Amino acid sequence: MLGQSKGACSDMKRFDSLSVLAASVLGCCWLAAPAHSAEGDWQQTVVLYGMGAALDGTAQIGDVEVPVDLSISDVFDALEMGAMGAYRIANDTWSFMADVTYMGLGATVKSQRDIAKAEIDMDQMTVMGTLGRRWTDHLEFLFSLAYVDLSTELTVTVDNPLTPGELRRKAAEDASWVDPLVGLQYHVPFADNWRFNLRGDIGGFGIGSDLTWQLLTTLRWQANDTFGVVAGYRVISFDYEDGKGSNYERYDLTEQGPLVGMTISF
Repeated sequence: MLGQSKGACSDMKRFDSLSVLAASVLGCCWLAAPAHSAEGDWQQTVVLYGMGAALDGTAQIGDVEVPVDLSISDVFDALEMGAMGAYRIANDTWSFMADVTYMGLGATVKSQRDIAKAEIDMDQMTVMGTLGRRWTDHLEFLFSLAYVDLSTELTVTVDNPLTPGELRRKAAEDASWVDPLVGLQYHVPFADNWRFNLRGDIGGFGIGSDLTWQLLTTLRWQANDTFGVVAGYRVISFDYEDGKGSNYERYDLTEQGPLVGMTISF
């Protein structure tokens, strides 16, 4: 059996970590607040962006617990398709932000002696909506809802020379949940056409995940009234569990990495 071979089990740990990667992506929050609009006016901004992420923590399915340790290069090696975009509309008091992220992952991992082989096919989508209320010129209170939808198909094949025959195991899992979050966002202009942004959120509260939190910092340069460039760094972590017995799932994961994007304001 797979669980009886230490070598095969060790090689599967890296593969299992890929299968929970998408679940850790709780939809990016807003990447950079727009320039402060004139009183009563609404300003709209669209952001197209990408993020390179490393992932670590633990994942558990049933009674099997595996460590997760993925570098940025591991994530890009497994990526088949990805699309990320955000939209914000704001005036001097209120703001609304929407963010959509889609990732399709496909990977094959082999053991050093080709005893075990694992294949993964995953589709993941996150949608995050945030309502903001400005407290001061530079500080906003935020309330968000994040929806995560994850579909994973896993195939494991083990060919152990010590035992005749080949073991093949295939499993498919679907999971989805909604997390409420509260947070603060601080943004301030400096120099010419530059803006600094810092955001923090915490949520879950046992409604979706047990606990979710994130920190985001960005710098934005506005080339003109329409186009800008944003770069930054994000850390996001969550602890999610559901089910019982063989259907029990738990993901205690932290994702972090740099991001870069283009903004279009109108």
